[in-house]
Amino acid sequence: MIEVRNLTKVYGDNIIFNNVSFNIENGSFVVFSGKSGCGKTTMLNMIGGLEKPTSGHIIVDGTDITKNKRKIEYLRQKTGFLFQNFALIDNKTVKKNLEIIARKNRTDKTVDDVLNEVSMLDKRDSMVYTLSGGEQQRVALARLLFKKCEIVFADEPTGSLDKENAEIVIRLLKKMNKDGKTVIMVTHDEELKSIGDNIINL
Repeated sequence: MIEVRNLTKVYGDNIIFNNVSFNIENGSFVVFSGKSGCGKTTMLNMIGGLEKPTSGHIIVDGTDITKNKRKIEYLRQKTGFLFQNFALIDNKTVKKNLEIIARKNRTDKTVDDVLNEVSMLDKRDSMVYTLSGGEQQRVALARLLFKKCEIVFADEPTGSLDKENAEIVIRLLKKMNKDGKTVIMVTHDEELKSIGDNIINL
């Protein structure tokens, strides 16, 4: 279980969150919803260990990840990310982008296995900068499938995609959730909210 306890986040004079608490059950599909600028991505990043709260605690399976000595272990062993901007290395091949994941942090699947799952095997040796936005997001999905993780953080993963690629992304996120992973997704898309088990309005 993920427990958010009395979480506060402040940027300068701007209070993003004040004393927020909620729980996320293991194996659930949770959607963070709310108007633009309400802090959805900030909350996702704090639970994902990428940003530190001003105060409060985030406890994952009994471990407080807001303590720095726990954060690196948490990021390596439990988390996987899917960003709207893909977060790939443009001047490396698709294969190299996947192989950056340390061997001890990989699943039992091969590079070819995960590329085949996202219909990108024929692009294995292509440079990332030659790919379309939809293709880059599928590579990012392949990277997520290649990494061992228990919690998937998806920040507006379909925001810049056409309908076909958006459907591929959502189908694979739902499959990962069905396979037992906890999925936490940020979206402003009203239609996508319905795919979650729980909607947390921020």
